[in-house]
Amino acid sequence: MRPILNADLGESWYDHHVGDDAGVMPHLDACNIACGFHGGDALTILRTIDLAVRHGVAVGAHPSFPDRKNFGRVAQTLAPDALYAMLLYQISAVAGMVRTLTGARLHHVKAHGALYHYVDREADAARTLVRVVSELDVPILFGPPGGALAEAARAHRIDYFAEGFVDRRYEPSLLLRARTEADACIADVAEACEQARLLTTGQVRATDGKLYPLAVRTLCIHGDHTGAATRARAVRETLEAIPPR
Repeated sequence: MRPILNADLGESWYDHHVGDDAGVMPHLDACNIACGFHGGDALTILRTIDLAVRHGVAVGAHPSFPDRKNFGRVAQTLAPDALYAMLLYQISAVAGMVRTLTGARLHHVKAHGALYHYVDREADAARTLVRVVSELDVPILFGPPGGALAEAARAHRIDYFAEGFVDRRYEPSLLLRARTEADACIADVAEACEQARLLTTGQVRATDGKLYPLAVRTLCIHGDHTGAATRARAVRETLEAIPPR
């Protein structure tokens, strides 16, 4: 089955503008809305939900560490009760707004930035996120393939969508290339489309030029990257051109 296309959106807050949500949203199957800790605010969440509804895009929550200064991309270590409270607060906010505005439940949850990698490698943190997802009756969890989060989701019978990125480069270890490296992100539209095409076949080309197996159920475009709308449109066209298996 062809992977669904998602993007991280709703990351503007107050007078600070991030990304091109209106340009990206029409090309998506699902969106991950910032919950106010790395980006987003109450009005932005509301407007992003409304935009998603108008385009028939499934809405997910995108919680992060409390870190607007670094856009949630610096690792933190939190006590289990603090992590639980932080996740419950953020996901509940978006889930409640989705239910009030649409009458539906939240489609999925996907952690942001440093939190995304933290819950993938720390089993206790992974179980905490899965606990919150279960308690809030969210049916789907997006995350990295094969780590602690995938294992915790399986153990608790949460539907897990392993994720691949069309605009990030992979190391041979299949970890994402660190953002401190100049070539960590893929800006070229044709290269992003080729990565999307490869990921639909269950493989990815790493920085050593070799192909490696990587099975995913969803593909992500970062909404805060320059040119995201252009890449989203091109990747959507690439996906639509692939014959269904």
